Amino acid sequence: MAVKPERTGWRDLGLSLRHREWGDVCAGTDIDFLFVEYDYGKPVALIEYKNEHAAVPDLDHANYKAMRALANKSDIPCYLCRYASDYTWFEVTALTPLAARLLRCDKKLLCERRYVKFLYYLRRQKLPEEIEATLIS
Repeated sequence: MAVKPERTGWRDLGLSLRHREWGDVCAGTDIDFLFVEYDYGKPVALIEYKNEHAAVPDLDHANYKAMRALANKSDIPCYLCRYASDYTWFEVTALTPLAARLLRCDKKLLCERRYVKFLYYLRRQKLPEEIEATLIS
């Protein structure tokens, strides 16, 4: 079975095309905008960011299964975060049970201020007032 061709053309196309020649058993993905959120070198979450104009991803796809497995084995939460181009909103979707517990639901729409507070919460830190004053409510 052939591996799907490169869709977007903006990644390192040479390596992507070459990797596809290595066969289905050697599947991999260059996740679009995967962030490892960390605190002083300790990972606290995996977050895949998608702009509001990006296609809504299939969370049952192997890429997301791999992300969830990595997060679960690392005992950190895993989220999908769609965001507005003007950063006025962030739609956070929990991809693992731990992520849902920390978010206190499966999906939440947050303003920038509340989203950044959530990122600090994941780090068990308080959002500094001087940063909070710069954020969109």
